Amino acid sequence: MKRNAAVMVLGLALGGCAAMPQGPDGGGAGAGGGSAATDRKTPDGGVVFKPELTEATAQVAGRTGRDLRISIKGKDRNLDAVAVWVRLLDAQGLPLAALDTNRDGLGDSSEGSLTLEGKKWVGEVVTGGATVRGVFATGMGPAQVGVALVDATSERSDEQVLMVGEQTVRARGETCDPLFLTSRCAPGLGCRGMPASCDEGLAPQIARLAFYRTASGGPLILIEGTEPEDDLANVRFEFQNAQGQAISIDSDGDGMADLSSFDQDALGLAVDGAFFLRMQAGEGLDQQVPKLVAIPSDSAGHTGTPKIVGPTAIPVRSTGQACDAKGFDVCGPNLTCSPGIIGATNNRCANATTMRTSQCGSATVLIATAAGAKATGIAEGGSLWDAPSGCSTADPKGRPEGIVKVRLTERANTLTLSTIGAGTNFDTTLYVLPSCAADTKDAMACSDDVPGAAGASRLELTDLPAGDYLVIVDSFDLMGGAFELTATVK
Repeated sequence: MKRNAAVMVLGLALGGCAAMPQGPDGGGAGAGGGSAATDRKTPDGGVVFKPELTEATAQVAGRTGRDLRISIKGKDRNLDAVAVWVRLLDAQGLPLAALDTNRDGLGDSSEGSLTLEGKKWVGEVVTGGATVRGVFATGMGPAQVGVALVDATSERSDEQVLMVGEQTVRARGETCDPLFLTSRCAPGLGCRGMPASCDEGLAPQIARLAFYRTASGGPLILIEGTEPEDDLANVRFEFQNAQGQAISIDSDGDGMADLSSFDQDALGLAVDGAFFLRMQAGEGLDQQVPKLVAIPSDSAGHTGTPKIVGPTAIPVRSTGQACDAKGFDVCGPNLTCSPGIIGATNNRCANATTMRTSQCGSATVLIATAAGAKATGIAEGGSLWDAPSGCSTADPKGRPEGIVKVRLTERANTLTLSTIGAGTNFDTTLYVLPSCAADTKDAMACSDDVPGAAGASRLELTDLPAGDYLVIVDSFDLMGGAFELTATVK
């Protein structure tokens, strides 16, 4: 299911959707929602150890108090912890459907999987965290949360149920927590200074604005900026001629100039003091607008400095050059931005063929079973594969993906692959290659959306010989996320 938040300016549209489907069984594991998994052996005699969750905390967090921050410490002898499983509960311990799995602004699920962020390993001990964004936006968030650690084979630790810590709201002049955990400032105020205290908030500012011509379709608009209070509300776009004078354009193709500006709703886009907006315009906007002006404003009435840019070609980087994971530049042919993580300082253009070989060699191996074997992973980083043309709505390219090697120990009449499950938290496209060296045009099967599955994918292949098959879980949107892959064989 693909949904766009659209602005009717020459077909201008913002982004794609993301979704987190709920599993057919509700996603729970046992009466308490914890894992019933035990250590098990692999076919080659190795042991898959269930991860252990040794410490965890849950806290209202963020500059606006909208987020739930979970910090964990655990032990994982297989060194493949990838996610945090959360189960939201009310004060009585009953499930609370406050997770916004389809990103429509409304809670629709009580549990799901979150990417384990900021992982640090010391031997077999891992620390990290996860954030449930916007869960307190309506003021009706969870009082308790069940937490478990999940590894790449979907083994889940025993669950710990935690009380959610409160976050005090401070007034002007009062001290505040610069990490925005124990306290935050009242709306319109910002926490800064040494020692930190609440003062008048600052206006959002645009650091980078791009207006790129594209080979097909309309121009690409990218905006990156800062919002210290995370209360960005709107971005206003105005049109100018080459001399910097305000102009109107023909937005509907009737030969009459009828539009000189438009406003883009930006509520919720600011996260941790920064914001990013990616917009695909309709054809012709770059031909009618010599200069595009962007003006950000926040919910407290602060207006940032206007930023002006003209249409240009997107910069192309070569091997070894620094690259931008947000798309302010692209790597040349057969190159990819590696590791391609937003915010990373070591992103460089690297040979895509070499990277594909490396990724395939280290991919999780999932042995398909009649009961349905499961693996979990993360779709992130630079794009190494693109779904075959015609498979996914609008054929998005350059999206992050995750891969799994599915192994058949004997010939299979049917192999069913699915990302339906509460462990998947983004809109997936699923396809299968016969080997690591195969091109995506040789995909054996491809699936975009399953009706009623909120963006999850499922496909079935028949009469397959024993061997390994490369399964790619691609993302429809720019961010990717955590996925759960099930492989069932008959």
